[in-house]
Amino acid sequence: MKAILEFNLPDDQEEYDLAVKAQDMMRSLNDVRNYLRAKSKYETEDEAKWEAYNEVHQQFFEILNDNNIKL
Repeated sequence: MKAILEFNLPDDQEEYDLAVKAQDMMRSLNDVRNYLRAKSKYETEDEAKWEAYNEVHQQFFEILNDNNIKL
């Protein structure tokens, strides 16, 4: 199976850039996920910091899920 994306440049430049950068964006989201996971898992000395990291980590996944993004 093949899928071909076609863009009319320069009119569709923004959509083209998004398609070309999608893999980099996914990799970046995964890096953020791993960072937040590590912080919420290992930053346990300071309860306030842990709660903040944990809250951001949970919100991160809620936002991804709301937008049908699966990492």
